Amino acid sequence: MGGLMYKDFVAIKGKRICIILLSAIALLCILRVIFPGGMAEGLEMVFVNDQGIRINTLDLMFVMPYICIIFSIVCFIDMWCARLSEADESCSRIKNYVCSLPVSANSYVASKYVFITIATYVLISLLSITGIVLAAFAEEGYVLDILRMFEVMVLPVTSLLILVASIELPLYILIGREKGNLVKVAIALLFVFVLIGFMLFADMNWLSEKEQFLVKFLNWYTKYQTEVTIASYLTPVIDLVILYLSYRITVFFKARQEA
Repeated sequence: MGGLMYKDFVAIKGKRICIILLSAIALLCILRVIFPGGMAEGLEMVFVNDQGIRINTLDLMFVMPYICIIFSIVCFIDMWCARLSEADESCSRIKNYVCSLPVSANSYVASKYVFITIATYVLISLLSITGIVLAAFAEEGYVLDILRMFEVMVLPVTSLLILVASIELPLYILIGREKGNLVKVAIALLFVFVLIGFMLFADMNWLSEKEQFLVKFLNWYTKYQTEVTIASYLTPVIDLVILYLSYRITVFFKARQEA
């Protein structure tokens, strides 16, 4: 299985991604240490908004890239799931290599699931470390509260990544990338129709309220912080069960394809 996982690492250009991602995170953390939140006052980078909330824009300059990295990692996992199966199908040398190995459908499928799980764990660990460094040098206040909220959201993001992999891996492994993408588009369209129906018939008056949505959400998070934290720790466990069920289903149908 180790050889299969290394093949997958090469297929997604893992070395290049590791260099770029680690360099970006290291640069962000180093700049955070050099420019702590306490310097904002001297640099005149503090202002008070219409709601009377004091905002440290120096801290905000570091929080925004962190949030972008969190959401970009979701795109990474989505692309990797497709790339793992595409590399095996598109390159005849890789396909012949896999066919020549004494591996069963179980080992082949397991290598994909294990690789995605390890990659997700490594990426989320990097995010957690980055969040700790950014928070350690941030000034107490509104921006730090936002940062801590997104630190807690790292676990739900992990759950989302695992859930996405649970859906995409069976599609790409069993029916290929092209047909798998068609199924994904169909699911996305169904979700959009449900969302449109909700917006048409649900009470959307809260969108016209003067109070900013982010402020309301932050107040809600502060009020139910304990419950949100507990739920964020439980959801990855549930998604791991879903991932295992997805793996067993994929192995079953993959073995029938090869029979």
